[in-house]
Amino acid sequence: MSPSARADEKQHWYKISVDTLRGASVFLLLLLMAAGGFLGYRILQAQFLEREVEIVMAEAEDLEQSLGSEEGIGAYREEFQTAQVSLEQARANVGAGDLGEALRDAEHSRSLLTSILNALRHRGPAGEAQFIAVQGGVEFRRGESGEWQPARSRVTLYAGDYVKTARSASSEVMFQDGTVVTVRPDTVILVDRGRSLLGFGGERTVAIEYGWVNLSTAAGVIKVRTPSASALVRQESQALVAYDEQARVGRFATYQGNMEVSTDDGRTEQVAELQQVTQSGQSLSKPRPLPAIPALAAPDDGQVFGLDAAQLELTWLPVPGAERYALQVSRSQHFVDNVIDVDDRDNLKATLGLRGEGSFMWRVAAFGSEGVMGPWSAPRGFRVASRSEPTTG
Repeated sequence: MSPSARADEKQHWYKISVDTLRGASVFLLLLLMAAGGFLGYRILQAQFLEREVEIVMAEAEDLEQSLGSEEGIGAYREEFQTAQVSLEQARANVGAGDLGEALRDAEHSRSLLTSILNALRHRGPAGEAQFIAVQGGVEFRRGESGEWQPARSRVTLYAGDYVKTARSASSEVMFQDGTVVTVRPDTVILVDRGRSLLGFGGERTVAIEYGWVNLSTAAGVIKVRTPSASALVRQESQALVAYDEQARVGRFATYQGNMEVSTDDGRTEQVAELQQVTQSGQSLSKPRPLPAIPALAAPDDGQVFGLDAAQLELTWLPVPGAERYALQVSRSQHFVDNVIDVDDRDNLKATLGLRGEGSFMWRVAAFGSEGVMGPWSAPRGFRVASRSEPTTG
């Protein structure tokens, strides 16, 4: 082989080797770039995910804090607790390094809390109800953890608010549809609203922890819950619902209209006008008749008596089947802190000694043969002055 041929062969071999090395280098460079790009992408993705989790969790925490002091949050306590649990799970997943699950939990919490806030902020300024009369020591509380505050007329109540009356106190709460709930002495109730399948809306509800309430419905209906039963008081009805916390006994009486009483295990009774049922545990009695409303006879409403008269006589007409009568005399139309409060009158009159001036209200109720008390009469008023005043015709 000639020297030139060998030179050409060497040159040719050299050229091939350089091209191969160049190709391999380019491929390796591309591979390294791809690997670096993928690694960089994963790092950026992790950083982005971590940042996203931080943002969503911070928003959920802000919502949680805001809702903690929001009026009416008690109405959505189950949803609120679910959101809190999801937020705690998000924190735990961050600690475990599972950012994907953390983000899902945080987003679920944020979504629930946002829905609750929207529902509360768009409930309207009127709320569910408001105090229209307050007598004695009456307090209210916003939600489960709010501070007890003195109640005043025209204070608005929202779903989730509590009302508490002292032993000698009473209040009247009126709902938007005109239903009036009279919260009697030594009672705690929760103003609530039943929820639809979507979690919001539904019928107005009053939950009694203990004590008793009188209800007067207008165009709407209202549900009254005790710890183990509930009553649906229908339109244009007057009723009483009481719950003895120690004896765990409920009483449901209809004075006008009707209501439906149900226990937690599904037992139901229809309670017609002048009927009542009692509930003990899951046992629900059959409806029993109530005595009729007594008719007051004398004195006439608004009559004035002088202290020189020394005494006056209150009289009423007999109620068929009544064995005895209850009598209340009070300085308040709410009949709290009564001057006279007896339930053993076996005749149709009571004589009062006049010892001081002032305005008074009185009413009477009848007890049937089984000791069941009927509705109170419509009250009448009288006034005691320093001396008798002439009446005008």
